[in-house]
Amino acid sequence: MIGRLFSFTVTALFGVLTLLLAFESWALLTNHTPITDYIRPAVHTYPGFAFVIAVVVGILLGHFLWGPAYGRTSPVKKP
Repeated sequence: MIGRLFSFTVTALFGVLTLLLAFESWALLTNHTPITDYIRPAVHTYPGFAFVIAVVVGILLGHFLWGPAYGRTSPVKKP
């Protein structure tokens, strides 16, 4: 059960990221306002908050990409 929930969550996250990147590309190609134009002022206004978000995202990515060699999120069973 928890494996299916994890798999669905990761799939949904990558789906949302794909849609956001597609919108960013579309906006740049058609001279509309891209998402980047909204993010930069927010980062300059709240640099501490942006730093905390960057650290949390980095920790989560690092845990997912360089996590344990076995366990619930690993494709290999414990020896």
